[in-house]
Amino acid sequence: MKKDVETRADLKLVLRTFYSRLLNESKLYPYFEKFRDDQILEEHLKDLTDFWESSLFYKGSYNKNVMEIHRRIDASNKLTADHFEAWLFHFEQAVDKFFTGENSHTLKSRARSIATVMQIKFGNSDE
Repeated sequence: MKKDVETRADLKLVLRTFYSRLLNESKLYPYFEKFRDDQILEEHLKDLTDFWESSLFYKGSYNKNVMEIHRRIDASNKLTADHFEAWLFHFEQAVDKFFTGENSHTLKSRARSIATVMQIKFGNSDE
């Protein structure tokens, strides 16, 4: 039986699975190709785990500007609604592979909210 997302280790498992999926997604691969380098991936996964730990458990040390990071990505290689949907699909699949429960639902809901806000702010929610 699946348990709920309860710890930083649980988040790491989700994120590692998620990035494994992203690196095999042709639509998203150009955005994530640099993470084939294990050292870059490990550093990024630490940042992502910090972000989601802060978002889900209200603790942690994440202090970067997520919106600005993604705005720069969008400026150099336009993110479309299809990109966001593919990203969300893989994120939700990674969560659902191992977990179920209130925190799992909250994690997926927050990801969907963040993606929606980004699409609106970047002016690409209609594509």
